[in-house]
Amino acid sequence: MSQRNTEKPLGGLGVLVVQSVWHGLGLGLESSPMSDNTTWIDSHAHLSMFEPDEIPAVLDRAEARGVAGVLTPSTGRDDLDASIALAGDYPGQVVAAAGVHPHEADSLDAPLKRLIEQACTRAGVVAVGEIGLDYHYLNSPREDQIAAFVWQLDLAIELDLPVVVHNRESWSDLASILGERQGRVRGVCHSFAEGPDEARRVLEMGLFVGISGMVTFKGADNIREMVAALEPNRVLVETDSPFLAPVPHRGRQNEPSFVPLVGQRLAKEWKKPAEEIAALSSAGFRELFHVGHDWPG
Repeated sequence: MSQRNTEKPLGGLGVLVVQSVWHGLGLGLESSPMSDNTTWIDSHAHLSMFEPDEIPAVLDRAEARGVAGVLTPSTGRDDLDASIALAGDYPGQVVAAAGVHPHEADSLDAPLKRLIEQACTRAGVVAVGEIGLDYHYLNSPREDQIAAFVWQLDLAIELDLPVVVHNRESWSDLASILGERQGRVRGVCHSFAEGPDEARRVLEMGLFVGISGMVTFKGADNIREMVAALEPNRVLVETDSPFLAPVPHRGRQNEPSFVPLVGQRLAKEWKKPAEEIAALSSAGFRELFHVGHDWPG
């Protein structure tokens, strides 16, 4: 069972709260040939978007499927405290990233910058994120997104923290900004969905590539083509919960217990044992986020 530290309150959730659709443990997970001691880490799950009273069961289900650790990023002012509080509530299972998502970039004023700076020094915070660019929705103007991205990248470099990077229809600007900081910035391009050449460029810049449940989608041949170009030891598995649930749960609420399905699909694409994918991804996570060789646990 998840061991929750009840000394700290979870805090209010001022972000989208997603209602659970799961009932009991009948989640329909694929049968797995993996050994019982296989350890997965979900490198990207928005736990603060679940109902607070749901989270213990979500983490219990993850643990039951061998998903022993989760990184939960913040998206802005509304969920910053809630995300960090989760790392305090579940220190052996959850770590957090502090940052402002490109959708919220126009909110990054001086007071919020101070909050982010302070948050990055708090226990359990291991990265700056989720940050980046998103030109699909343009919830914030491009110029605000770029300014927020640059400021947060430079903060991460100053604090020697990795970054968790979001990209959607913004590759040219994103690659240019990251390239200007090549050799100084480390991190992961999460739920990456560009092509093989772009993925190789991410690796050249010294970053990891995050692969989500999209790799399991029937029509996602582009993702699988990109995966074929990757080095398995530079890939982190993730769910991006509560979004992007992998097959056979597509269209429903995602959760960290599904990350083995992502790993199993990668194992199929690379013709490697799933245990090896779990070990490589977990080792990469520990290397990137400096959580120690004994985390999670």
